[in-house]
Amino acid sequence: MKQQYSFTYDWNAEAVFIVDTEKFTYEVAMMTLEFFTWEYEPDWDADPIQEVLKKYALEAIRISTQNSWNKSGVIDYWKNNVEGFAPIDGSYGLELIRVSSYSLDQDSLEMEIKEEES
Repeated sequence: MKQQYSFTYDWNAEAVFIVDTEKFTYEVAMMTLEFFTWEYEPDWDADPIQEVLKKYALEAIRISTQNSWNKSGVIDYWKNNVEGFAPIDGSYGLELIRVSSYSLDQDSLEMEIKEEES
């Protein structure tokens, strides 16, 4: 069965994957979840495919943002430079179909000025 998973980060960046669960299985997801020590601990009671896809989405958005790359650039980079994750070119049942970078905008900055006493 194929499903589309869409992730939006702070209404600013996104990653969208098509997942073929006959290839990208529970076991494949668990291998990735168990491979790393995560900054944000997975919910071990949740569906491991959903949990690991959160990690894939964050990594794809991070790579896109750091390098100003589109989907093709992220997929190409991922093939040889991202350890512990399955390829995202569809060959393992996981295909990145859209990614956008997180963009910073000075209009979103909040500034506070305080007088300092001498």
